[in-house]
Amino acid sequence: MEPRRRDTIAAELRATAADAGWTPWQLTQTVFDKAQTPTLLMAWRLAAGHTQAQVITGIQGLAADEDRPCAPSPSPSQLSNWENGRGRPDAYYRRYLALWFRTTLERLGLAEDEPIVTLVGEALPAPHDLEEDVDRRRFLSLAAATPLAVSLTDTRALMTADLRRQLPAADLEHWWDLTGTHAHAYGTTPPGALLARLDPDLAEIASLTKRYPHQRDLHLIASRLCGLTGALHTDLAQDRQAREWLYTASRYADLSGNTAQQYWVAMAEAMDAFYSRTPQRVIHIALRARHALGEDSPTPAAAQLAGLAARAHAQTGNVHAAHTELDKARVIFGNVASEQANEPWWGFPEREMTMYSSQVLSRTGHRDAWREQDKALAGYPTTDVMDRPLIFLDRARYLTGQNHPHEAAKVAADAITAIPARLRVPLLLSQVSDIADLIGTRSTTAASELQKTIFPHA
Repeated sequence: MEPRRRDTIAAELRATAADAGWTPWQLTQTVFDKAQTPTLLMAWRLAAGHTQAQVITGIQGLAADEDRPCAPSPSPSQLSNWENGRGRPDAYYRRYLALWFRTTLERLGLAEDEPIVTLVGEALPAPHDLEEDVDRRRFLSLAAATPLAVSLTDTRALMTADLRRQLPAADLEHWWDLTGTHAHAYGTTPPGALLARLDPDLAEIASLTKRYPHQRDLHLIASRLCGLTGALHTDLAQDRQAREWLYTASRYADLSGNTAQQYWVAMAEAMDAFYSRTPQRVIHIALRARHALGEDSPTPAAAQLAGLAARAHAQTGNVHAAHTELDKARVIFGNVASEQANEPWWGFPEREMTMYSSQVLSRTGHRDAWREQDKALAGYPTTDVMDRPLIFLDRARYLTGQNHPHEAAKVAADAITAIPARLRVPLLLSQVSDIADLIGTRSTTAASELQKTIFPHA
C-alpha cells in the first residue's frame, strides 16, 4: 500500500478512535489491519500520528534523560527499515521505543516470540472485552514460561521512567528567560507583533508539557505564556480569544499548583471582564478566586484582583462596596513581599496600587482623586504607553464629573496623542470612546472635538 494511503487511513482511524474511546492498543491493531502495515512498529507510529523524525527525537530525549544518549542516533532510513521488517533494532533501541510508545516489546512486535495481534476486522469488539482477552492470554503465556517477574519489572521500569522524566535545568532556565523576554516586550511591541513572536514558542511549550507531564515548573511557564497571550488579546479588544487563552492558562496554573499564578490568571480574567464592560463578572471572578484560593492570600495578583473588584463596584455606582474592596486591596498589598510585588509584569508594584486607588477615587468622585492621580503619575515614566494613559483618562472622567468637559476632552486627547500610533491599542481607544460619550452628556462640542482629534477619519 502507498505510504500516503496508509497515512490517510490512519488519520481516519485516529478520529474514529477518539470518538469511540478506543485504547491505544485497539487503535494500533486496527491500523495494522486496515492500513496493512508490514509491522506493528509502523502501526504504533501511525496510530500515534507521529512522523519518523518525531519518534527518533523522542527516543533521543528519553535516552538523554537517563544519561544514556544515543550514539549514534538512528536515522529515518534506519527506522524505516525496522518498520518495514528489514532488520530489527537492538535491545538498546527496543527499550526506548517501548518507552516512547508506552507499551511492551511484545505489543510492538519486537519481543523474541511472535507478537500478539488481534485482527479486529470490520466490527471492533468492546474496548473492555478486547483488552481483557489480550491481557488474559498474555498473562497465561507468561505464567506458563514463568517470566512474570521480568514482565512486572519491565512495567515498573516503564512507570518509573515516566515519573523520572524532567526537562534539564539548563532548558528550564532557557524557558524562564524566554518568558521574561516576551513579558518585557509588552508595551514596546505592538500586540499583534508580540503574538506572532509568541506563536512558535507556545507550540513548543505545548509539546514539552506533553512530554514532561509531571514537571510543575514547566506548567507554570506554560501558564504564564498563555496568560500573556490572553492579556494581549484583551488589549486588542478580542474578548473571546482572551477568555479562551486565559482558560488554558488557568488549567496550566492548576497543574503547577502555584497559588500566586492561579490568582494571577483570575486577575487577568477579571481585567478582561472589566474592559469588556461586564463589572458584575469581575465581582464574581473575585469571589470565586477567594473561595478557591483563600480570602487574603498575600500575593500581588490577589491585591490587584481586589483593586479590580473595587473598580467594578465603582463602575456600577456602589460606592461603599468600592471603598471596602479598595481597603481590602491595600491590606493584602501591605502583606505582599517586596520582591513579589516588584516582579516585572507578574507583580503589582506600589505605583500600580496607587493607580488603582486613584481610579476608584476618580470613579466615585472622591475629593482626594486628583491628588491620588498625581501620586500615581509620578510613579510612571513618561514613556509608559498603558498605565499612564489610563490614569489620564480617569482624570478626564473625573473632570467630566466635576463639570469641566472641555478640560476633560483636552486631557484625554493629550493622553492618547502622546502615544505612537502603532501602540494605541484598541483597549485604550475604546476607553476614549466611552469618555467621549460621557463628555457628550455635558458638552456635545467638547465630545466632538475629542472624537475628531483621536478618530480623524471616522
